[in-house]
Amino acid sequence: MFAAWWLPRFVLQALRVLTRDRVAVLESQAMKAEDARLLCASENAEREGVQAGMTASQAQARCPRLRLLYRDEKAEQELQRRLLHAAESWTPDYEATQPGLCVLDLSRRRMNEPWHDLGVLMHRESSALAMEMRIGLADKADLAVLAAHVAEPVRVIRDGKEALRELPMTVLCRNPELLQLLHLWGVRTLGQFNALPRAEIARRLGAEGLALHDLARGGKERLLRLVRPVCLFREERELEAPIECLEPLMHLLHGMLGRLCARLAEAWRVAGRLMLGLRFEDRSMHERDLRVAEPTRDEAVLGRVLEAALEGVKASAPIIFVSLEIVPVRAAASQAGLFDQGLRDPNRFAETLSALEALLGKGRVGRAELLPSRRVDAFRVVNFLDTPAPSIEHTAGGPPLQRFRPPRPARLVWQGWRPVALHLDRETKPLISASGPWFLSGEWWDTQQAWQHEIWDAATDDGALYRLVREHEVWRVEGRYG
Repeated sequence: MFAAWWLPRFVLQALRVLTRDRVAVLESQAMKAEDARLLCASENAEREGVQAGMTASQAQARCPRLRLLYRDEKAEQELQRRLLHAAESWTPDYEATQPGLCVLDLSRRRMNEPWHDLGVLMHRESSALAMEMRIGLADKADLAVLAAHVAEPVRVIRDGKEALRELPMTVLCRNPELLQLLHLWGVRTLGQFNALPRAEIARRLGAEGLALHDLARGGKERLLRLVRPVCLFREERELEAPIECLEPLMHLLHGMLGRLCARLAEAWRVAGRLMLGLRFEDRSMHERDLRVAEPTRDEAVLGRVLEAALEGVKASAPIIFVSLEIVPVRAAASQAGLFDQGLRDPNRFAETLSALEALLGKGRVGRAELLPSRRVDAFRVVNFLDTPAPSIEHTAGGPPLQRFRPPRPARLVWQGWRPVALHLDRETKPLISASGPWFLSGEWWDTQQAWQHEIWDAATDDGALYRLVREHEVWRVEGRYG
């Protein structure tokens, strides 16, 4: 069973105007009043010849006592919100068909009373909400909408062919050009439109005409475009008594997590990130963006993520405000492979990393990522859970370089412009050959990080090949080839 709720003269109801007054609503204040067209007219104004679509001057020529008002879009939105809120109290499955009209799917609700009595009950509730509503009930959604247009104030239709014959075509069609064409054909009611041959309608009016023909006969079985309110996964709490230690804070956060995880379950989502915000008495803020290693809605797992992130936090004042937001994602449906060597429990691994970071300091735990620089050992520490950056490829030839970490201090003996001996580890080694120099530099734009190297490759008489680097007038042995 479907129920259609229709608010006739919707724009007038939004303005809280009595329909017995001679009133009409103009479309916009942006244009001149005499050029604006009427969106709606009251019942008494229509009896004196005023119709929607007329200009203001045409309407006042027919009804000199006509009072003109401009539409109020904010009031219309508020009335539509009240209408949908009332529909939600009857069923979660409802459609906002158009402003002033919604359709309710009551098939999942057990109804013991007759359909007409149910409609009377709905109308009584709408009257209490100060809404003039007409209610139609039928076994099809579109037929229920048509029933609402012939309701006074409730109408139940099971076979709509006879009951809908006298309805005007304006009930179905919103296209003014098509309405004008049908008017030229002499078609003004649904009964006259149904009498036309369907093949001719298809040939002359196309798909739009066929859709109107189906609606005029009561409509087809269709699914409603259900309204689903936006669910916010966020909790905030302004504290009456400030919090000074971790235990009461975690107790508060666990309560927030429980409610948020329940909302996630209803929406079939899991937590991808946690956004934690703390405000202290001295007006300072602490905000953390915590990524969940493996998205989940397990309250215990998310609680451990928060606890590990808060263990190393040092506050200069008590906490007076707490906010927690979950960024929802779809649950990944995957099957582990037979030879899968991934982490068995990514969340437990993330908790261990958080605990280490709390001990060692922020930015000291993670994996090394090479920087796009020619500087030796240029890297940064990034979170294990972040997506790896594209690898940096260096084309290199010759034997591999075994680096000394740290580089060993050295001293060179020169003869002319080339080195002839190397003092390394309290030992002097004659050089039988030396190649260089090669100059490398970079990051000149940063006075703190700028570097400049002079590089030589030198071979000793014992067959060893070393890389020698001078930086800031200091020589070091960077490594040994082979």
